[in-house]
Amino acid sequence: MIEAPLPLIETPVVADWIDFNGHMNDAAYALVFSRAVDRFVDRIGLDESVRKATRLTIYTLQLMIHYFKEAKIGDMLAVTGHLLEHDAKRFRIFARMSLGSTGPLLATSEQVLICVDQSGETPKSSPFPSRTGAALEAILTVHARLPLPPEAGRGVALRPR
Repeated sequence: MIEAPLPLIETPVVADWIDFNGHMNDAAYALVFSRAVDRFVDRIGLDESVRKATRLTIYTLQLMIHYFKEAKIGDMLAVTGHLLEHDAKRFRIFARMSLGSTGPLLATSEQVLICVDQSGETPKSSPFPSRTGAALEAILTVHARLPLPPEAGRGVALRPR
């Protein structure tokens, strides 16, 4: 069964992630989102055993994080994923981090990732294996019914207040 959005990871905020302001450091948000996308990659059929056997992997091309609320040591974080689009080599995923599975939204992350063949001297982009493409299409069919997140596609800019 494909959930919309997909639960990806739950993890507590650990002491190493706390900055000098007493809350989770911005880099720790990126770490949690990265680990959540790793789970998504496993789900679409590019888990560690497939990566070793095929020498196909995923590289991040773009990453945007929007921060809304602070997370503190011991808080339980829950991250869900919403597949926005894909093509033969890339996918764009939108992730939401909340305080627990029902708590307030803490941050969002939008990422574009690409399939890469590492079998040669130089890594190069490559189409997804057919199993991965089919998994992406099945997820997208379900996730296409979700509303587009308001932060999706927004870049960085100073906006008038």
